[in-house]
Amino acid sequence: MTRIHAFWRQHLHHFCLALATLCTSAWGASAHHCAPASGPAHWQGVVTHYGFVNRPLGPFVPKQQAGMNTIRDEIFWDQVQRADGSLQIPQRIDAFVDEALRHHITPMLVLGYGHPAHDQGGKPRSAQALEGVRRYAIHVAKHFQGRVRHFEIWNEWDADTGGAPAGDPDSYLQLIQKVAPALRALDPDLCLVVGALTPAAQFNGWLNKALAQGLLKHTDALSLHTYNYGEGRGKDTPDSWYKDLQWFIDKELPRYPFAQGKSVLVSEMGWANHQTGVSENLQAAYAIRLRLLSLALAHQSAHTANPYLGLWWYDWQNDGQDPQDIEHHYGLTLHTGAAKAALNALNELETVMPVHGSPHPSRTAQIGSVGALTAMRVDTQAQGPSPQHPTLLAIWHPANEQATLTAQLQEDTPRFSGSCQ
Repeated sequence: MTRIHAFWRQHLHHFCLALATLCTSAWGASAHHCAPASGPAHWQGVVTHYGFVNRPLGPFVPKQQAGMNTIRDEIFWDQVQRADGSLQIPQRIDAFVDEALRHHITPMLVLGYGHPAHDQGGKPRSAQALEGVRRYAIHVAKHFQGRVRHFEIWNEWDADTGGAPAGDPDSYLQLIQKVAPALRALDPDLCLVVGALTPAAQFNGWLNKALAQGLLKHTDALSLHTYNYGEGRGKDTPDSWYKDLQWFIDKELPRYPFAQGKSVLVSEMGWANHQTGVSENLQAAYAIRLRLLSLALAHQSAHTANPYLGLWWYDWQNDGQDPQDIEHHYGLTLHTGAAKAALNALNELETVMPVHGSPHPSRTAQIGSVGALTAMRVDTQAQGPSPQHPTLLAIWHPANEQATLTAQLQEDTPRFSGSCQ
């Protein structure tokens, strides 16, 4: 018990105090080009996959209720460019963009994947294929001008996602150099996002090489996919995610050319509850912790050279029902659309600190089941650390164990005291 007590004191001082005194002051507009235009200065999003031909448009009210202020979705090149070379946006893409905007949810569209008329449908590398991508990207941006401002250029170029073999940094830079300046010339107000790279690219030198060669020269933000479920016990948690991303933003990214002033986005992150994954309850716990730690990191980096602006949970809906397929179990909802524990927990979190409104005054909540967020309080009274901002205290056990904690945040001084039994 003594060992647990000591660990709790050390861990909670770092995480809970940071959340209590910092993250709720993140409400309010950010000056960064890619940040939300109003409301909180960070993105709380979800990947929806409505761009898939076989994915019907789902309701957006549940996304609002879960605190989502953005969605990320695809607009496939081979669905826009027809066999005769003409370009036309599928009606279902217009439909989900308009429905998102109607619910005050900002869409970010992914431009990408191959076209059978160019380079055998693989990643575009030839001059003809690169010109084809540029033409398609310009058409999409023109079509959605005034409705969509955020575009991510390709998805996981470093992997075989989409069926094409993995690409190298040199070919990805050629793509960015062809597409990004053309989009910028069309509309300087666009937020152009590059990267969307797998976790492997962050460890095998792929990302380092791309950054060193000027990946960020023509763009506004770098996006990453930060899955850590395969990193081993203790390294596969939201807490570990927070530490790793904070280190990358503070120590690694500033070393590279053109990084100054560019923001960081996490365009995919989540945990799956398939047969060998986490339990549904632990997925819910991680969803809550991830959102809170994301909020804290957004606040802490807001005035740095590379502000972190938020994340998109992967994904909204289970992609199937095979208990062994990891891709079938990332969703906040089942394949049928019914809510999973993670969505219910985020709904409860939203009642306490809503993204689309002001924090609820003097609210204490028990959120989630075993291993989830165990206590939280938002207090808008003057006795908190700042009379201008609410106070948030979030507590969990990093090893998902049961414990009893008594804690007191001492008026306006940055001290935390607590005891654990």
